[in-house]
Amino acid sequence: PTSVHLAASVIQLATENDDLGDDRICLDLGCGTGMLSVASAFVCPLVIAVDCDNDALAVAQENVEHVELEDTVVFVQAQVQTRQVKKKSKDSRGGGRNAKGRGGKGRGGGGRGGRGGGSSSSQQAATDTKAILILDGSDGIPLKDRCVDTVLTNPPFGTKHNAGIDVQFLRTACRLARRAVYSFHKRSTRAFLLKIAEEWGYQATVVAEMAFDIPQMYQFHNQKSKDVEVDLIRVDVCAFSSPTEDLPSPSVLTGDDDDNEAEDDE
Repeated sequence: PTSVHLAASVIQLATENDDLGDDRICLDLGCGTGMLSVASAFVCPLVIAVDCDNDALAVAQENVEHVELEDTVVFVQAQVQTRQVKKKSKDSRGGGRNAKGRGGKGRGGGGRGGRGGGSSSSQQAATDTKAILILDGSDGIPLKDRCVDTVLTNPPFGTKHNAGIDVQFLRTACRLARRAVYSFHKRSTRAFLLKIAEEWGYQATVVAEMAFDIPQMYQFHNQKSKDVEVDLIRVDVCAFSSPTEDLPSPSVLTGDDDDNEAEDDE
């Protein structure tokens, strides 16, 4: 979750850059409990808060009502989507390396498994598919392109179960904004994200560095908490006006290229 102090710092920075203010419309993509929505509602006349979770939206609405800003914030329930496709097997020739030899005690036979429960069907499904970036409005968010001035987003970090979702959040945010995007990402993905933003035709810069204390949330997390180095990336979308059809072909977010694969949050 985004802390109150962090939300206030982001809003101050965006306001100083003239990306938020009394003539700007803001969108909080993946708003959670609404910390960024509440903070931006103090400086913007309209804030759109988007999340897929009913419980989170209910808490966000309570937080907005607590500061009497319910006339400023509009809630939308929707989920950012990625397109899943089946991976090509690396072991298709001659039965593959795992057909013999490594199957029993090693990686395929229950020894190391996947820290969260061995060889479950869900883990197998995650291994057998990869996410393809959705460039257009079929990304699950029912809002028009360039419908707001600035998008703020603290997306889920891509892990073994939702690899690539952080990049899809960034792409969707860029589709919706006509001025700027502020997005939090793991520092280890900095080079890849700055490069892919440039490929989309945008200028992206790291405007802040920080550490997030990530609590143990999933079974495969083997620590009670961990500090994760995080960048706040600002994407300038002002100068970009080409239609979606002119964008590069859809980029593979996960798969065989290590540069495109998000790391575990451990």
